[in-house]
Amino acid sequence: MAVNGVGKAIYNILANDSSVSDLVGTRIYPQKIEYNATIPAVTYFVTSVGPTNTKNGVSTYDYTDVQITAFGSTYDEASNLARLIRVALDYVSGTYAGIVIDKIFFEDANDLYDDSFGEKGIHYVAMDFQFNINR
Repeated sequence: MAVNGVGKAIYNILANDSSVSDLVGTRIYPQKIEYNATIPAVTYFVTSVGPTNTKNGVSTYDYTDVQITAFGSTYDEASNLARLIRVALDYVSGTYAGIVIDKIFFEDANDLYDDSFGEKGIHYVAMDFQFNINR
């Protein structure tokens, strides 16, 4: 989990969004899919944290870049899950699991496929978000 707890907030938002949780349940993992996990699933990991420096104290505001990936057995399943994740997160603000989010911004996405995953391969959509966190 990042130094500002953004992982707790991501899990809280996605696990409590019925559109997402109806598809993945609690299969929302930090960094990688658990071994033998059922698909569809979601992973998230922090790619960078940039503080807002001040002249007379520690940063009270972080710009946190996060990659959130939607995995599916088919292209349609991965794409649909990615769409639902974007709806759940894009331009959201509030306090989630004790983490104060000023705003979440969707930045971009890439469709990917890995033919070495399991017997049939796996489709996934890697999405980049920026979380603006009040510390």
